[in-house]
Amino acid sequence: MSDPSWSWWQRFWHEPVRAERLAITRILLAFALLTDQLLQYWPHFAVFYGPEGVAPAGVHDQWLLDNWRWTILFFNTDDLTIVAVAFWLRVAVTIAFLLGWHTRVMNVLLWFLTLCFVNRNPALRNGAEDVLMAGLFLLMLGPSGRAFSLDRRRWLKKQGPAAALVPPAIPAWPVRLVQIQVCIIYLTTGLAKLFRNFDGDDWSTWFSGTWWEGTSLHYVMNDTTMSRWSYAQLPLPLWMTAPLTYASVWWETLFPALVLCRWTRKWALWFGVLFHLGIYCTIEVGWFSFYTLSLYGVWIPGEFWDRFFRRSTSPADAHFGNKTP
Repeated sequence: MSDPSWSWWQRFWHEPVRAERLAITRILLAFALLTDQLLQYWPHFAVFYGPEGVAPAGVHDQWLLDNWRWTILFFNTDDLTIVAVAFWLRVAVTIAFLLGWHTRVMNVLLWFLTLCFVNRNPALRNGAEDVLMAGLFLLMLGPSGRAFSLDRRRWLKKQGPAAALVPPAIPAWPVRLVQIQVCIIYLTTGLAKLFRNFDGDDWSTWFSGTWWEGTSLHYVMNDTTMSRWSYAQLPLPLWMTAPLTYASVWWETLFPALVLCRWTRKWALWFGVLFHLGIYCTIEVGWFSFYTLSLYGVWIPGEFWDRFFRRSTSPADAHFGNKTP
């Protein structure tokens, strides 16, 4: 129980929160990565990493060295036998991380192996990998195996059945770091869209560009390098795409304020779910939507899990709920 004399700032960072928040984020992120590996990467494995594919060994060495991508020292081969062993090792580690088996160790290994593969062929990056790497790195800092894990099951066997009656709790700060990371992603993306044409010498460019005109989504839907459908197949009229353009960019820009306010938080998150499903259905950006949605797990309140497991929350456990974001 936190000290009642603590300020809001102290409670935000230090008051214990339910461990399920970080655990469900771990599970969702690992599941998204596992499906990405099996559905997107393995079917095109030789094309992505083989000697006759789009990234034979050495083709990206200069870029890797210029940008200090140190994994070139460990993983810079196009021998498909070696790469396949590393790939399936990464899949095995992903499954172990998903199940919460030696969670902290698996988290570090998965972060390292994922970084190796991301750097091995940087031409495959589309934003999804940036979200994935940020999520894996932040989860390394917190006890994401404290709930919904084999580690938790093993701990309960040692402690006895009475321990299962107490909802697992963790320090708040690892959860806050993930929440802040998501807010930064949305805020910076929104601002970059709104002020992408800004010229420091010409203030009239502050409010110019396709996002201000409401035509951005129209042009994206007509971009053959990004859209999943041709405009002939899905001819959305401008009167439909313009409101969606404005709604999406302002939702991104205002996301930190919307989730900070308790009354708008739920609606902002549900809009985000629809937003990302819409992105996946219409735009070719890989697993970006699923990785980002995985990080929403840190906003699921403790009361949800109490209802899910049909257990009551005693007054002593009430501070693990949703009093803070």
